[in-house]
Amino acid sequence: MTILLLGAGPRLAWVRSILETHCAPAGAPSETGAETGAEIVVFEGPPTHEALLSLTDRPIDALVLVDHFAFADGAVPEAAALAEAVRGEAQRAVLALELSRRAARTLRLSGDAEDWLNVLTTLLAVPLPAEPPATCPPPAGPITPVATPLLHSYLEPLFAAPGQGPSEGQIGSAGILALAWPREAFLDGDAPGETLPATVEVAGRARILAYGPYLPLPAGDWQATAFLGFSHDIGRLPFILDADTGGAVARGFFEVERGGIFTLVLDFKVTDALHPIELRLISQDSALEGQLALIEVELKQSLPQLPA
Repeated sequence: MTILLLGAGPRLAWVRSILETHCAPAGAPSETGAETGAEIVVFEGPPTHEALLSLTDRPIDALVLVDHFAFADGAVPEAAALAEAVRGEAQRAVLALELSRRAARTLRLSGDAEDWLNVLTTLLAVPLPAEPPATCPPPAGPITPVATPLLHSYLEPLFAAPGQGPSEGQIGSAGILALAWPREAFLDGDAPGETLPATVEVAGRARILAYGPYLPLPAGDWQATAFLGFSHDIGRLPFILDADTGGAVARGFFEVERGGIFTLVLDFKVTDALHPIELRLISQDSALEGQLALIEVELKQSLPQLPA
């Protein structure tokens, strides 16, 4: 059996010490002569392509996620570093989801650790002592909510997805993982590097009006729905929404003829789960007047069946 531990800090170290102390090493002979035991693999480094490849290049009998939620260490990033901190948390969540899709079973350990031994014994069939040799450290805290609009619509559903059934978390009855990137996650095409304002002037030459958010998504087929608002003075104007996933660029077209709120649907495929995705909203022709609002982009993926 291969048990993969994912997490960080003293609570992960406690789970590791329990398993390594009380599990026979992998390949140890049983009373019948057959090889038994468990190989304990611990990952607590940065989520990289190399790490994902190395971890998925082996069978995973059980994935154990310790305190798997956004900003679990309790640290609140400074405003200047918030975007990079959100990206790092998203990569951590995506890595765990990719691994859970390859694992025979996924076990989540969080909150009060009082019952963790029973959970490990029941779900992993690992013989563990009734009383641990040391007390599990308390969670990091107090956890201060991080002020980002991406927390509830994007990070929390990603962290909730591993090991969950269709009726849990942000996963609908049809097995759909639903996320959203709000307007604040995008950047202003007319002021590169600045947050996209609530409304954008369309008047002027054809150009990129909005781009970003350079955030990862789990591998697979995705459908993006952009919610766009146009002022009453908008004229007929064609737009492009494209998605650069690193391996390919998907492109959708839309022509507005009047003011109102409209949706633009774009299907695309992600092959590199840790690659930062870039969406671009582009006006194709010059315009004399009009305003546009990118309200948000909803993202949906049909989830594969969980291992039995």
